[in-house]
Amino acid sequence: MNGTMVSEDNAPLQKLLRPLIKALRTAYIQGTTVVKLMPSERAIQLYYKYRRKSYDLQWSIDPGYRKGLRKLVELVVEKNDRVLDVGCGTGSATVVAAPRAKEVVGIDLSPHMIELAEDKARKKCISNTCLFASSVEDYRPDEAFDKVISSFMIPHVKPHLRPQIYSCMFDFLKPGGLVGLFGSRGEVCDVYETTDEIVENLTRSGFTEIKLYDVYDIYRIAVAKRPENA
Repeated sequence: MNGTMVSEDNAPLQKLLRPLIKALRTAYIQGTTVVKLMPSERAIQLYYKYRRKSYDLQWSIDPGYRKGLRKLVELVVEKNDRVLDVGCGTGSATVVAAPRAKEVVGIDLSPHMIELAEDKARKKCISNTCLFASSVEDYRPDEAFDKVISSFMIPHVKPHLRPQIYSCMFDFLKPGGLVGLFGSRGEVCDVYETTDEIVENLTRSGFTEIKLYDVYDIYRIAVAKRPENA
């Protein structure tokens, strides 16, 4: 594993505001424990139907989130890659990955979030994306992908089902392909995975060469590989 830290900005204003930003960032992540109250996929769909318009606003004020998405794409996506964004939401990671990739396919359980993702891609004049409303388990791609990315999707998956979701990501990849995951840390908020949990879950799903990168105070990127012979 790799403990590389994506560091804070050191501009004077950023340094002055850093304690406030850290407090707000941590408070928001702690608030994501609301997903524990969602007993079904239907409940998740309804939640994001009514919350979708505020979703991007909350994330947009945090430079750590934006920098984390860019770092995720930088670590994983290369030119001419076909990329799958699992749980793409409003397409924030999708539109960051698209300029570097040949094609980015996004899937999300919420059709309302997919509508926003499509609108975001149109406004940015991005033409190499394709977005579908689908659960991870029900999605059947026509061909395997070079890379799979996912950001802040895993809290919506019950802990005992997470290896199954990672196994789906494993199956979506070509041999030798990479998965990149961006989220928070279970050490900060218990709806996310701790270091030991994410390593165990990815390993159980067949991934190897697992590397973890800490991003700011509370975020984490995990990168892992589907072996060439798997």
